[in-house]
Amino acid sequence: MLFLLSPFGRVSRRGFWLGYVLVFAVLFTGAYFADAALTKDGPLTLPSWAEPFQWAFEMIGGPVQTAVLVFLPWATAMMILKRLHDRGFGGLILVWKIVLLAGLLWLTANAHTLAPAPWSDVVSIGALVLGGLMLLRVAIIVPFLAGQDGENRFGPDPLAKR
Repeated sequence: MLFLLSPFGRVSRRGFWLGYVLVFAVLFTGAYFADAALTKDGPLTLPSWAEPFQWAFEMIGGPVQTAVLVFLPWATAMMILKRLHDRGFGGLILVWKIVLLAGLLWLTANAHTLAPAPWSDVVSIGALVLGGLMLLRVAIIVPFLAGQDGENRFGPDPLAKR
């Protein structure tokens, strides 16, 4: 499970699908049933220190599912980073993608204050299209394209025979 949280090394496409997608599917399924077991006798009574988080439990489904979701963004970033390493790209490209996406989302949300009425829609749609193209590129590279053959600066080939 620790390989999901580490930024080092490379992971193959198979490792990505089995080690990330499948693991989180199993975790979420287990978390769902754990939360169902916790609340089978009625709503969960939280201790006083956890009452501020009641809204999250109600929205997400329960404390176990919430705990799984806390680790999801970091694990997602780390697995994408490892797949980029497998393709020969450094982590800076992921940082740039995140910064650019945040900027495009901000631009989309604030287009009405930055441009006059007819142009604010153009700015907003343009930012959404650019963000979508960036996400599409990552969505193709990360799960579907093969990594570099042999060792690269990020480590040995995950498909090499040991």
